[in-house]
Amino acid sequence: MIEKQFKLLQELIDRCMKHDYDAVKEAFSLKKAYLNAEQRADYIRKEIFRITEELVAISQKSPALKSFVFDWHTPDFVWETTFYENLTINERRKYIAFPYDSFDDKLYFENPTSYNETLPYFSDIVKLLVFSKYLEDLQNAEKELLPPPAKEEAVPEPQEESTPKKILGKDNPFSCKLDDTEMSLMTDCVNEAHIFTTEITPQILKEFFYCRLSGALKSKNNRLLAYFMIELNMRRYITNEWQSVISNNKLILAPMKEKYLNASDLSTACDNIRYISPKNSEIIDKYVKQLKKG
Repeated sequence: MIEKQFKLLQELIDRCMKHDYDAVKEAFSLKKAYLNAEQRADYIRKEIFRITEELVAISQKSPALKSFVFDWHTPDFVWETTFYENLTINERRKYIAFPYDSFDDKLYFENPTSYNETLPYFSDIVKLLVFSKYLEDLQNAEKELLPPPAKEEAVPEPQEESTPKKILGKDNPFSCKLDDTEMSLMTDCVNEAHIFTTEITPQILKEFFYCRLSGALKSKNNRLLAYFMIELNMRRYITNEWQSVISNNKLILAPMKEKYLNASDLSTACDNIRYISPKNSEIIDKYVKQLKKG
């Protein structure tokens, strides 16, 4: 019964999101048409900052809204994310009791907040999703306006190497300073926070930090992985170049695709946690606070 109601909620959100996104996209296209190349680049840059601020403000209204910030691409995200768990009991009851067949699209389009009492945060949910998709459009548009790289700076496509490239020292590429006790502590941290798809042992974590894995670990959440590595770096337990070490040594597989995480993937994950900490980051905070300053 509960899941069925939330599936109906998903359909409702998808419908309203499409309507509102189409309107935003059309307005964006019209504005671009009236601007020259220089004005367009400046406008897109300002829009990126504005929309980012809007997204942060919306997501901070409720823990439930944060559930969608990074996982709105997930199919059936209303049910598959932690949205339901982060609702209060009263809010859950409202969503379950709402007669979805009675939803008046025209009323919503004229006044998006008209259903916020019976469907908590409804207008904020739709707005967050619309702006998330719009932000992607803006970022792609900005990339298209970037000048092509000069010929002398062109970088050839990387070739697969039979032996992974080692950097920052053959025996300790991460410049890892974790002793055995700290390695065991960080193993508990990684497992409790579910950074990887499988549980690991202190020996596996040590082999990871010394780039001696016989295979590769699989990331469950790139944002959480980035948060963990940044925290260790801030305490000087690993090098600033940890992204390159992971990439060059092919240490971690991506969550959804059978490919190794590269420096660009990790850089994106770092950008995504700049304003909003990922779910389970508090677990990492709990463990790293037990480490002394590196």
